Amino acid sequence: MKKIISSCICLVIFSTFAFHANAQKGQLKLKLDYSYSLPLGSFKNDLISNASPRGVNGSLMYGINNKWSAGLQLGFQDFYQKYPRDIYTTGNHETTSAVVSNSIQVMPVLAKAMFSPLADNTAFIKPYISLATGISIVDFSQYLGGFSGTSNSAGFTVQGSAGIMVPFKKNGASGFNLGAGYNYTGYKKFGYSNLNNLAFNAGVHFPLK
Repeated sequence: MKKIISSCICLVIFSTFAFHANAQKGQLKLKLDYSYSLPLGSFKNDLISNASPRGVNGSLMYGINNKWSAGLQLGFQDFYQKYPRDIYTTGNHETTSAVVSNSIQVMPVLAKAMFSPLADNTAFIKPYISLATGISIVDFSQYLGGFSGTSNSAGFTVQGSAGIMVPFKKNGASGFNLGAGYNYTGYKKFGYSNLNNLAFNAGVHFPLK
């Protein structure tokens, strides 16, 4: 786990310096979002059905040209659910009456590309689509009465998103952004698989130069 975190920190530092080194060739933008996420599939059915209103993410994007940009995205989403008391079978095949709580924190580190087809014209509302891939650091804790299990791991992640960007003023470089994205995160622990979710985002973007 320490090696994974260290590698992610090095990747962030390297990417930040690389973007600043190339900033004279195009515009460097910071995008900050609040994230509201809905678990899907086996994630929802087996672990957590509650939506998570506890999420943030940030993207540092370098403009390759007027329509295409590429960069790095970091995020954090906190999922939690406490289930009513029920009868469960523990690892030694004994049954116990207990309350189960699942707590999962997902922290993606993604390389991202974004395409905005109307970025170079006078349209006030500018749609975009994006694709990102990388890893997600996953902290999972499960509490079953007096028993508990924890796991720290990393899983392959792919994210596809779409949304709109609206400038604060006409032709301005700063503005609001609204969007939604599907996140696939591979996960294999405690007999559970994949932490797929649908996230809705709202935030701001602004240039750094």
